[in-house]
Amino acid sequence: MNRVIYTKRKSFEKYDDKHFIAYLNEEIIPDYVPEVMDGQPTPEPTTGYAYEGPMADGGTLLETSEADRDSLINGVIRCQYTQSEEDAIKTHRLQVIGNEIADEEELAKYEQEWTDFNSVRAVAKEYVGRWLS
Repeated sequence: MNRVIYTKRKSFEKYDDKHFIAYLNEEIIPDYVPEVMDGQPTPEPTTGYAYEGPMADGGTLLETSEADRDSLINGVIRCQYTQSEEDAIKTHRLQVIGNEIADEEELAKYEQEWTDFNSVRAVAKEYVGRWLS
């Protein structure tokens, strides 16, 4: 993972025909002082925005060709879960709701995976909501 700090907040932009690059895992750094080149004056402290992702610039590629809300949310979720994994989690949830799980350990596991999935989904919605506002 690469962590890069910027003095302006980043969001997302088109990368190629099948991807957008997005800046996730944002950390706001108050009183950030950018690095100074030799002989240059020290800049005033400002707010810094750190992003961490697999790309060299701290970004993360989202597999989507569209910049609409649902496509971007899905792209962020796909960074954590494949479609097959999401389908399995939803199937497990239906089994829990239908009282089809008798084993308490399995039930606890399925409840936790549902909670974890919904946390990722909530973060994805938060990012995309901010980007599109």
